[in-house]
Amino acid sequence: DRAGSPEGGLGGNAGPGALTGVEAGAGDSHRGGRSVMLLRFADGTRLAYKPRPLAAHRHFNALAEWFGSLPGAPELRVLRVLDRGDYGWAEFVEERPCSTAAETRQFYRRQGALLALLHTLDGTDLHHENLIACGPHPVLVDVETLFHPPLGPARSADPAARALHDSVHRVGLLPQLLVGDTTALDMSAIGGGRAASSPIETADWAEAGTDRMRLVRRAGRFTESANRPRLGGVAAAPSAYTDALCGGFRAGYTAISEHRAELLGDDGLLRLFARDEVRVVPRPTWTYTTLLDESTHPDLMRDATERHRVLSLLRTPLLGVPALPGVEDEEVAELWSGDVPVFGTRPGSTELWSGTGRTVAGAAPDRPSYDTARDRSPHDRAADPAAGDAVGPTGLARVEAKVRAMDTVDRQDQERIIRAAMVSTSPEPPHRAAPGGRSRSAATAPEPEQLLSAARSVGDQLVSLAYRHGSRTNWIGLELLGERYWRLTPMAADLAGGYTGPALFLSQLAALTGASRYAEAAREALTPVPGLLDALHGRADELGSLGSGAFAGLGGIAYALTEVGTLLGDREVLDLAGPAVRLSCAAGAAEDGYGVRGGAAGG
Repeated sequence: DRAGSPEGGLGGNAGPGALTGVEAGAGDSHRGGRSVMLLRFADGTRLAYKPRPLAAHRHFNALAEWFGSLPGAPELRVLRVLDRGDYGWAEFVEERPCSTAAETRQFYRRQGALLALLHTLDGTDLHHENLIACGPHPVLVDVETLFHPPLGPARSADPAARALHDSVHRVGLLPQLLVGDTTALDMSAIGGGRAASSPIETADWAEAGTDRMRLVRRAGRFTESANRPRLGGVAAAPSAYTDALCGGFRAGYTAISEHRAELLGDDGLLRLFARDEVRVVPRPTWTYTTLLDESTHPDLMRDATERHRVLSLLRTPLLGVPALPGVEDEEVAELWSGDVPVFGTRPGSTELWSGTGRTVAGAAPDRPSYDTARDRSPHDRAADPAAGDAVGPTGLARVEAKVRAMDTVDRQDQERIIRAAMVSTSPEPPHRAAPGGRSRSAATAPEPEQLLSAARSVGDQLVSLAYRHGSRTNWIGLELLGERYWRLTPMAADLAGGYTGPALFLSQLAALTGASRYAEAAREALTPVPGLLDALHGRADELGSLGSGAFAGLGGIAYALTEVGTLLGDREVLDLAGPAVRLSCAAGAAEDGYGVRGGAAGG
């Protein structure tokens, strides 16, 4: 190969000169120890060798060129690649700072447009190592996870979980927290990349190379990545550019939807990808790398049975359920070989194969959760996989269905999710309660009708923003972790941040106005409560960690059920209050917290 030559297209006009260095292991090990390698040449040129097909990246570049030619869409810089079939070469993009504040805004506008394109293509796994900030251009260095099949939340009974999974949040560019016992770390392309300690401790050697070397458990270190633009030596704060990000997303989404005809059909641009190999990620990669580290502990290397027992944890719920069934045997086999498991498919096929080349039986992706019924809310469409006509289960069919369903209401919904997710990138100090104090009284008390009108406005917004599936309603909200980290997530059951809070508000509004839509939404929000209470009765040992508190514990849930049942005159809801109170009492006896929010004072 002469990838760096003028003929190869990845080097300069005169050729790069002699090869002067090779850096192996520039990525995870797959398929029998193969990994990305970085090559350096005499003239300073650097190239990346990738031990897998790059046809999907080549076709993505062609699609990005088309995208950049559309009216209103910003031009995107792409990574030049040379596809050689089973392997390929890619240019090495150097990080470059922005020259002006305007260039930084252009960077985030382009990043928003890139988010729109990747969301359209069902891309995922866009973490901080997969994007380079090159002046005003965000450059993707890897697009192997396009046309990705649905993950676990797509099959959830929770409509908000389904909607969040199907949203822009799935791409991975927006903040994604890796959560440990006491800390969390953003791994996303937009907010991650800071030098920091990992929130998860792993096995490591202390004082390696000395006679005091010993095995310890400690947090690893992440070095700073090149994903955030810099101006004057300072990395940009993403939250300051939320408007630019949303503006770019809006422009990109609109351009795609207005020119969707060029993407669809037998001759559409999407069909370029039909036979390309793309990667499927059934679990977070850190699950595999952590297992590899843990399974090489000396205690486990003495006995193959013990090591196999640890690797077989992938077959238990302890490490979560994989996105696709039937992959566990292949995962264990590849981990035994020292590789990070990898799976592949083609957008035009439902076949799935492992890094060993074996076909995985029974792992065909689910049918898509999109339909084109125009008389339904996008909140209903995104949450209901059974709605509308059946669409083929291939990745290509899912993306084509998504493109057909694109509309203004869905775009606005995605923008709300973007803005909510960006809250967690704010440089503001950790969350603290505001000091108490008496507010200055207004000169004139507002009229009751004014207050009721304002409450109805909030209620209408809650009803409008709700996601529905069957008889259940829920919302996407922000969860506060450890009084410091905000995480975008489907609402849980607690009163302060969960769905019982909106249910209580809507019930009070229904009692005041007589409007049935508020009462209906309140009842639908409480649909999962009977199942939750039944499950907790069988897990008494966990009640202490849940607590009896008024806002984050079972006490608040019991209070909400009592109030909602009384306000709506609903006997079924009232009947749930008794079991909730008994669980709260049991939690109070087992908990060690005494606060109002989550502890005994609130219960």
